[in-house]
Amino acid sequence: MFHGLGKAILPDKISKHIKKYVQKTGLYNVPYSLYGSLFVLSILVSIGVYVFFVFPSLKTANPIVLGLGSFIALTVIDLILITIIALVLWLYYEFIIFNRVRQIEDVLPDFLQEVSVNLRAGMSFDKALWNSMEPEFGVLETEIETVAKKVMTGKDTEQALKEFSQKYNSTLLQESMDMIIVGLRSGGNISDLIDRIVDNVKDAYYLRKELIASVTSYVIFIAFTAVLISPTLFALSFNLMEIIQGLGEKLSTTSSYGVLPFNVGFKSINPEDFILFSKISVIIISTISAMIIADLREGSIKAGLKYLLAFIPLAYFTYIGMLTIFTSIFGIII
Repeated sequence: MFHGLGKAILPDKISKHIKKYVQKTGLYNVPYSLYGSLFVLSILVSIGVYVFFVFPSLKTANPIVLGLGSFIALTVIDLILITIIALVLWLYYEFIIFNRVRQIEDVLPDFLQEVSVNLRAGMSFDKALWNSMEPEFGVLETEIETVAKKVMTGKDTEQALKEFSQKYNSTLLQESMDMIIVGLRSGGNISDLIDRIVDNVKDAYYLRKELIASVTSYVIFIAFTAVLISPTLFALSFNLMEIIQGLGEKLSTTSSYGVLPFNVGFKSINPEDFILFSKISVIIISTISAMIIADLREGSIKAGLKYLLAFIPLAYFTYIGMLTIFTSIFGIII
C-alpha cells in the first residue's frame, strides 16, 4: 500500500533524480514504501495539530470561514511537515554519502596496490579490477564490482570508471580515476602509473591526518565551550538576573530615608522566557560548534551529524543540571 502511494506522489522526473541520488547511499531503488509511509504520517500529524491548536479558534466562525480556514491550515501545516521531513532525510542521506566517500578514500591506496600487483602478474586491466576485489574494501568492493559488471556486459572501461568517479563528490577519487583513464588511453605502463597514484593518495591521506592533529587543541576548546562553559554561564546568568531584579525592586521602594530619587531597577524579565531563550541558545551554540568541529576534523560539515547527536544532549542536560545546582546555592544564600 505504502509503496504504491509513494510511487503515486512522486512524478517520474523527480523519481529519476531521487534514484540517482539514493544510489550514492547504497540503495539501488527508490524507497517508495518509506516515502509513502512518511506522507501518511505527515497527514496524521497535520490533522492532530489542526484539531488541538487551530480548530478551537475556528469553531465559532461561520461555515465558509471554517471550511476555507481549515483547508488553508491543513495545507500549510502539511507542507511545513513535509519540508521538515525532506530536510531530515536529506541530512541523513548526506551523512551516509559522506561516510561512504571516506570509506572509499581510506581503502583506495590498498585497492590500487592490488590492481598494480595483478597487472604486473600479466592480467588485463579488466581482470585486474575483478581480481582485486576483497571483502575488507567494503563500499569500494561493491562499487568496483558494479564497474566490472558494466565492463563485462560491453560498456567501455573508461566510461565505467568515469561514471564511478563522478558518482561521489570526492576530488581524490576523481583525480585518481582520471589519471588511470589517461594512462589507459596512452597505452603506457599502467602499473607504474598506478604506483605513483598510490604514493600521491598516501601522501594526501598523511597530510590530512597531520592537519587533524594540528587542530586538536582548537577542537577540544570548542567542544569544552559548547558542552560545559556555555550552559554553565547561561545557568549562572539566570540566577544573577534574579538577584539583580530583586535588589532593584528593594532599592526602588520607599526606604527609611524616603523615596530614592532614582530607579536602579528595570523591567522584570519573565524567568520562563529567559530559560527558554537559554535552552534555544545552548542548542544553537552546540549545533554551530558541531559543524565547526566537523569541518576541522573531517573537512566537511556533513560529518557534523554524529557530533550533533552528542553535543546537543550533553549541553542541554549540563544546562539543566547547572541551573538546578546554582538555583539551590543562590536560594540558600539569599
